[in-house]
Amino acid sequence: MYDTLARIEEEIANIELEYLRKTYTATRPKLLERATAIEAIPDFWPTVIDEAPTEIDQRIQPRDVPALNCLTGIDVERFEVLDADNGEARSIKLTFSFKPNEWFHDETIEKKLHWRMSKNGWSGLVGEPVRVHWRDRDLTEGLLDMAFNLWQKEKELEVSRSCTQQQIKTLILHTQQARGQNRDDIGATDEFKLLVEKVERTPQDAISIFGLFGFRGHHISAQESLSAMDGKNGMVEGAKSGVEGPEKGLPALPGTEIYPHGEEVAVAFGEDLYPGATQYFTAAKERDTKISEEELVSDSDNSQSSDDANDENHAGRPHKKPRTYS
Repeated sequence: MYDTLARIEEEIANIELEYLRKTYTATRPKLLERATAIEAIPDFWPTVIDEAPTEIDQRIQPRDVPALNCLTGIDVERFEVLDADNGEARSIKLTFSFKPNEWFHDETIEKKLHWRMSKNGWSGLVGEPVRVHWRDRDLTEGLLDMAFNLWQKEKELEVSRSCTQQQIKTLILHTQQARGQNRDDIGATDEFKLLVEKVERTPQDAISIFGLFGFRGHHISAQESLSAMDGKNGMVEGAKSGVEGPEKGLPALPGTEIYPHGEEVAVAFGEDLYPGATQYFTAAKERDTKISEEELVSDSDNSQSSDDANDENHAGRPHKKPRTYS
């Protein structure tokens, strides 16, 4: 029974993935054509963002809005797709383009997110921190720079994607001790300690949406992911043996994820806001038109009420003859 169920679920997932790949390759040229047409429409992307789905809208802080109003383009590329029949369609690259602004120097900011599967069956998006070159005001209040600096230090110490799961577990067990000891690993670095303390002090619902560029996700290398997929580990194997679903993979380093909502927000951009941008723009414009009409009616009603009141106040006065024009 479990074998049959697991096989059916795997076949459904493969069909959905194939459909996603073929849809992407078929629509990509038209989406690029759409991007050219959008360039002629003032404030297209800020308007779309203002109408964004809940997964995105609830993550936008008031301080983010002026910077997002400088958006001139959004692109979503499934960069690991080779053609309609080959490539990983769940990996995405988000590209945000901005006009010159007072928050950062970058004209474009890119975020690559790779789809990965762990040996215990967890699957999802993982990424690496991206540097944003802030001017005088860091919208993430230092979190993004800290995440990027730690990632750079990890690369120097060659632990970024080469740590074993046991090493990660050891870091989790010794996070508190690492802050006060001179341990010869990433857990003893200033970059690690500063970021962990900053993350602990920052409420998750107060993090700027620009924290997305610091999202890392779980610690899964490309090689581990390939091995897990080739070996058909995870959900399928668990179902065959009657074991409950797998636990999620471990974060790259304990306490250092600055944007826990990263995958949810990225998927919302890739599968909802970007492909449906024209519909979101149209809905926003229709909403604005409706509001304008309601305000016009309200103003008219207020004006009529004022005129009626004046008529009552001046009932004894003769009315001027209306002016006529030939």
